[in-house]
Amino acid sequence: MTQNHDELARRVMRALQKEGWEAQLAPHGSKGYDIKLKRGGERVAAIVKDYRVKVHSGLVDKYRDFINEARERDEFDRGFFVSTSGFYEPALVQNLSEEFTYIELATFKRGKLRWEDKYEADENGEPRNRFIGVFTAKGGVGKTTVAAHLAGAFALSGYDVILLDLDPQQNMTKLLGKGVYIPGTRGRAGSAIGVLKPDNYEDVSEKDNIIICDCNPEFDENPKSFIRKFDYCIVPTTLTPLGVNKNADVIVRTMREIRRENPRAELFVVINSLYPGEDERNHKLNEAMKASLKELIDDEHTRLNYIEPDEAAIRWSKHLLYWGYHFIENTQPQLAFREIAGRNNPRTDFLKLLERLEHHTDIERLKELERDES
Repeated sequence: MTQNHDELARRVMRALQKEGWEAQLAPHGSKGYDIKLKRGGERVAAIVKDYRVKVHSGLVDKYRDFINEARERDEFDRGFFVSTSGFYEPALVQNLSEEFTYIELATFKRGKLRWEDKYEADENGEPRNRFIGVFTAKGGVGKTTVAAHLAGAFALSGYDVILLDLDPQQNMTKLLGKGVYIPGTRGRAGSAIGVLKPDNYEDVSEKDNIIICDCNPEFDENPKSFIRKFDYCIVPTTLTPLGVNKNADVIVRTMREIRRENPRAELFVVINSLYPGEDERNHKLNEAMKASLKELIDDEHTRLNYIEPDEAAIRWSKHLLYWGYHFIENTQPQLAFREIAGRNNPRTDFLKLLERLEHHTDIERLKELERDES
């Protein structure tokens, strides 16, 4: 490799290490690949290309032949093709439609990898949507409530959003039916959120660029095809004296289960049902929770983001406590965003959570794409 190519390979290697891979540059004189990867007994060869134009299908086919030969020699199990210039659409379509599971394509820009099997792309190669999983390996922490109202915050903020009910209990579908309308504020137009089941996923359009998945607490009951699509995962938890250590264990178990199927998703822990007016106790409980998770928080390879309550947290409120009462009254579905005495804490809290996500991810780029196209 030339000096410039060697440095590029090192940068790609560091990005792969952040995703949990053991990585080293290919030995001097090696042909056909640039980086040697290993994780959990799996061996992967990665090639890095820095072209002025996008990679065409012929180059991917050539690399596929190399990997096939390496598999026959039992040298590697699969391969990664990393390009700095992206891929022409036929190369993407062929690699996905023919289900070459032993080849994955990725675009490397600004120090980050974008895996091309995870996104629908627009004509400029920009990602079209994001999958957000709301998941916890324990019931009773408000998973469905968080998923629904986070979707509401996205809708109010100008995103096109769909709720996907992955839980076989279908609590989201029971509460919201096929969708919910959110009235606008101060003369602004309202927003509608559709609710789909996995069987209806083909109804998602290119404009539905935020897809929030309400997951089953039993990890293995979730469709693996969707778990693998997650770009981000929200893990709600609570701060209680008896539950801090137990909840920390749940977060660790949740992270490990997600990582079994998806090594790339960025995880965000958010405090739900935070009781207001108890600042000192909440502070001590929060410090205890962070201490239990310190090793994971400090390890950049886990990609676990602990959201401090003063940055964003979902406060306990009667709005959320009685959310879903419309199901009892057999009235129209609604979120807990109605104002009482001119205030609504859930709406404020979920918009603040969305703001935190916008500042620490590239989600907001989707709105820029919509504005550019309009």
